[in-house]
Amino acid sequence: MSAPLLELRGLSGGYPPVSVFRGVDMTVGNNEAVGLFGPNGHGKTTLLKTVAGLIDPRDGDIFFAGERLNTEGKMRPRTSRHLNYDLFRRRRISAESVVRQGLIYVMQGNLLFPEMTVEEVLDIAPQAARGRGGAAQMRDLVDAVFPRLRERWHSKIRFLSGGERQMVSIAAGLLALPRLLILDEPTLGLSPKLRIELCEAIAKIRAENVPLIVVDQNVEFLTSLVDRLYLFDHGAITREIDGSAMPSHEEVMTMMFGEAH
Repeated sequence: MSAPLLELRGLSGGYPPVSVFRGVDMTVGNNEAVGLFGPNGHGKTTLLKTVAGLIDPRDGDIFFAGERLNTEGKMRPRTSRHLNYDLFRRRRISAESVVRQGLIYVMQGNLLFPEMTVEEVLDIAPQAARGRGGAAQMRDLVDAVFPRLRERWHSKIRFLSGGERQMVSIAAGLLALPRLLILDEPTLGLSPKLRIELCEAIAKIRAENVPLIVVDQNVEFLTSLVDRLYLFDHGAITREIDGSAMPSHEEVMTMMFGEAH
């Protein structure tokens, strides 16, 4: 049996000295799409930022394609609240090495350069691909999935709508030629029309067998898209649901919040 594409073993982390999530065991198989669902403010984004190398894990392990991404052992506690140890302490995981491996994280909030054009953003995105093959095919996929971006090709990011900026963010993630693409709340804050349009685009991306981790508050969208669903509550995974037994929206709400939700 082949190793998972991504494997988290007992992963814990947060923003020292605050612990945000703990003991997370999670896998993503090759060519698999996995969903993560839970209440806002319970640590999902902090978990994803840790996997992406933006935050050092406190404990546990991150393996990608069989290779360890973080150093072994627990994070040593800070001995002084007046000293910023991050200035000289060697990091336990590197965002650069994560990207080099092909694990691409599209953060929530459309964090793009506002004065750059759509063309400029998408021209620099392939630099993160690090020589991985398939650039021409991925460019064709981006054009097919996000035709609206061609209409906005020379527009600065700051002039785009929220939905259009999210399209640029996901397109840039795709052009980095991900071996695994993480989408954090891709439909957050969008109008109903744009939310439907973006959900359809992500479904087309999934149809091309791009491995995914998707966090979203739209349960119907997640359950229609993913092969497995993880429920996440108070910094921990509380349930793993296989695609063959994917629950309805009402059933997920009952699992998360009980009968009286």
